[in-house]
Amino acid sequence: MDAVYATSVRLLAGQVWTIGVDTAAVPSILVTDPAGDEVTPTVVPDDQAYADYVWTVLVEAPGVYLASVTSTDGAQHFRATVGAYVGYPTLVDLRGDPDADPPTVGYLRETSWPDEQIQDALDAETSAQAGMCRIPPLYADDLRQALMRRVAVNLARRGLPLMVLRGDAEAGDTVPPSRDSEVRRLEGPYRKLTVG
Repeated sequence: MDAVYATSVRLLAGQVWTIGVDTAAVPSILVTDPAGDEVTPTVVPDDQAYADYVWTVLVEAPGVYLASVTSTDGAQHFRATVGAYVGYPTLVDLRGDPDADPPTVGYLRETSWPDEQIQDALDAETSAQAGMCRIPPLYADDLRQALMRRVAVNLARRGLPLMVLRGDAEAGDTVPPSRDSEVRRLEGPYRKLTVG
């Protein structure tokens, strides 16, 4: 038995998960949702399938879905990691909303930066992230956190036009690192590779 579709996928809640195998024997399938309850997949008709046997499952809740396809020809196991829709961060995500009931605190916590400068940094860093990373269709939580961190670093460095932190007589001046280690860690799996 051979898997025709990827055995491990990332999806958004509300999307359709496609499972397919090529096998000489008639298989059975067991699909479970994040709560461990059995889900009944939809059989894709032969004339619309790209494999001997194909099923679809509407993944409605975030979490991990598992599927096992078995027959006398062997077994294949599939996994779908389903996330809630995560959008790009907004100005409110960064600075919070003091007028909300109750008031919310944004990623930047208490900040004196004007909205225009926060938005300017967000626009610049969104573009910079897209230039450095392969942005998947499912904008992941780690990329979102990295983008908000990029904005925080951008704003913090605006007060250092020469990128030099004044030290004391003992330590002297220091130059902050050119790249933030937390941003590198979060964006690592998505970084574009330079060839040549």
